Amino acid sequence: MKGLLGSGTDNINVSATEAQGLLKSGALLLDVRSKGERQAILIPGSKHIPVEQLTSELGQLPRSKVIVCQCASGHRSGLAARQLRAQGFDARSLSGGITAWKNAGLPVKKG
Repeated sequence: MKGLLGSGTDNINVSATEAQGLLKSGALLLDVRSKGERQAILIPGSKHIPVEQLTSELGQLPRSKVIVCQCASGHRSGLAARQLRAQGFDARSLSGGITAWKNAGLPVKKG
């Protein structure tokens, strides 16, 4: 059923393990949290563009890769992924955010 609706929430949310698989296949992990949140904890290898700056920073993002957006809980990353999709990017949202990533035993570090 993936992709049948073409937009909206279909295929937008991915679990931490699904996100990890996408990253291993060459996807970009985009941290859309604030600078302060990122300084406390981050996922190694992630690119940082706060959600508020996303529109003005679209040129920094590759159109040829899947982009997995990540925030603290999944709310802002869902907004960012939808915004990116509206601009023609193949974007997903990490369901549960960095908390779900950490709870899945995946690597994090201090910013």
